[in-house]
Amino acid sequence: MKIRIIPIGLIKRFADEREIEVEAGLTSRKLIADLGIPAELKMVSFVNGTRIDLDNELRDGDEVRLVTLVTGG
Repeated sequence: MKIRIIPIGLIKRFADEREIEVEAGLTSRKLIADLGIPAELKMVSFVNGTRIDLDNELRDGDEVRLVTLVTGG
C-alpha cells in the first residue's frame, strides 16, 4: 500500500515529504521508528487531516502529517 508522508517542523530533519510503499498494518508509531526519528521527540500524527492515535493502523492512500509537540512557558 502507498502512503504520503508530510513532515512538519523538526521532523523535516529526519524525513522528506514523499510517497512511500509500506506493508499493511503499519501504524504511525512504527512509521516514526522506521524513519529513524528519535523517540524523545514527542509527536502527534494527523491522517487525512484528523489527529489519530499513534497506534492506529494506516490505510492505503493515507496522507500522514507528523508534527512535533512544542511546550513552553
